[in-house]
Formats: sequence, structure tokens, C-alpha cells
Amino acid sequence: MRAKLSTKGIAEYLEQIAQRGEDVDAACADALQAGGEAALEGMRRRVAVDTGNLKENLRVSEVQQDGNFTSVEIGLLAGTDAKIARYGNAQEFGSSSMPAHPYIRPTMAEDKNKITAAMKKSLQEKGYVEE
Repeated sequence: MRAKLSTKGIAEYLEQIAQRGEDVDAACADALQAGGEAALEGMRRRVAVDTGNLKENLRVSEVQQDGNFTSVEIGLLAGTDAKIARYGNAQEFGSSSMPAHPYIRPTMAEDKNKITAAMKKSLQEKGYVEE
């Protein structure tokens, strides 16, 4: 269970960076890391806590680049213990014996502006764009 974050909300900033001849890939990486951390905070705030194992296993991946597409993944990443991954899936979508207690989908929907703001702030703080 994870969500993928891309640079969709900061295109105008990336265009400014490209026009100045700066490293767009580095700017994307910085922005996505900041956005991923904001999304992770939202997921950890919303996740149901019993033992705390699920909350402790939520992570942000390293920035991934595939051609011109740059992204990070947030949530239960590859390599997470299978038992925790199944529990995370049951929390997000429910099961035949328990109702859903989603934490990923609400974060990505409700915190979209907060995540984009964190990405923009990162670009401003690192001097890629003016405030």
C-alpha cells in the first residue's frame, strides 16, 4: 500500500528553473522529497494505531527517475513485512471482518494543497525560484 507523488502541481516553477538553465532534475528531487515528507506526516496522523507497527513502517522512498518522469513513493514500500502489508491493506480498504480505516487516500486527497505547498517551499528555500 503506497501512493506515488509526482511534480504535477509545480510545473510553472520547473519551467522557471529550466529557463534559467538550472538543474531541473535536482530541483524535482528536492521538491518531491519535501512533498513526500508532508504526505508521510498526513498518513501517520491518520493511520489507526493499535501496536504502532503500521505507523512505524510508513516511509518515503528515494527519489526515482524514469526518463523525464520523477517520483517518490509514500506508504508501505517494497520489502515491508508481509503481515504488516496485509494489515495496512485491510486498514485502507477494510475486509470481510472489519470496516476500512483509510489513511493513504484521504491524505492524498485532503492534503494535496499542503503537499504542493511543501514542494514549492522547498524550491524557494533552496533558491531555485523566488518567493
